[in-house]
Amino acid sequence: MVDVKKIDAYFDGAMSYQAQKRRADPRARALRFAKLVMPSIAAVLVALILVLPNFKKNSVISEYDMTLPKKGELKKLHAEETTFSISEDNGKVSVLTADRMDETKAGSKLIKIIHPKGKIPVNTEEVFVHISSDVGFFNQADNIVILEENVKAVYDEKVTIETKAGEYDFTKGYGHGNKPVYAYGDWGKLWADGFAYDKNKSILYLNGKAKVVHEGSVLTSQKQARYYQTLNKIEAEGNVVLVREDGTLYADKVVIFLSDSKKMDIQKIEATGNVKIETQDAVAQGDSGLYLPKKNEVELLGNVSIEKDGNVVYGDKAITNLDTTVSHMVSTQQKGRVSGVIKGTSIKRKRS
Repeated sequence: MVDVKKIDAYFDGAMSYQAQKRRADPRARALRFAKLVMPSIAAVLVALILVLPNFKKNSVISEYDMTLPKKGELKKLHAEETTFSISEDNGKVSVLTADRMDETKAGSKLIKIIHPKGKIPVNTEEVFVHISSDVGFFNQADNIVILEENVKAVYDEKVTIETKAGEYDFTKGYGHGNKPVYAYGDWGKLWADGFAYDKNKSILYLNGKAKVVHEGSVLTSQKQARYYQTLNKIEAEGNVVLVREDGTLYADKVVIFLSDSKKMDIQKIEATGNVKIETQDAVAQGDSGLYLPKKNEVELLGNVSIEKDGNVVYGDKAITNLDTTVSHMVSTQQKGRVSGVIKGTSIKRKRS
């Protein structure tokens, strides 16, 4: 039953304010609190929405020089005018720059780089190989840089190598490419079907058909040519042909010894396997041969034969002066003989 007196007392003001407050519905008090507080919370959230994106954008760009990702690429790394370093096992660091760098896909370890340029340290003498190309990729997982289109490598500012594609493994210190390669410098020019470079051994490999032009000489090989930087020598294998003004040398393998890495003058040439030397008026053959540029002499060893003006002389060793075209045939055996055929007449002379 409703107490009418209490209701009248409430409206007549007979009940105190505190008593009215205690009797008020708790839900009503919660609603009044929400009405007062929620506008303040909403204002704070709006401020955060407006301020935080700009704050993040400015801090990232200023610290990392990163650009905002394009639409649909919010999860991909994108950078412009960037520089990055690659460490090797020996502690040396290679520094590369690029006009642009992008992840090939979000979270990928393969980074695409546009116009990469950089330098790779070669040895303790602070010698570098400067590399560049139009497009490149850096595989972070394998520590490998792949260069494509107009690839150029300059070794110690002396040798320039150009090719269409190549890659370099920073962990192993090994680079290679299967596209035609062209190189040039003060020492001459070379061409090859492909190349490989072992930094730890300081060896440049020219694979497949190779051609080297040096000091008026043209060296061609069908299998492989190798340049040993620390030993200053060139090796060529596979139907090797060395063409000079005074004659042509044929052999299975030829080794050219150079004076040093600066002058690169030829000190001597060794040839092995089916050696043949052709001059304007003579043909000499042997198992192996040695050419000495300072004396301009050729030494042939093993099953030697010299044919000149229709005459043929056989022996164990022959020394030919390319200036005078005079040859000396000798026998290296104790009871060896030198034999020959002169215009159809066979002659033999016992060694004295």
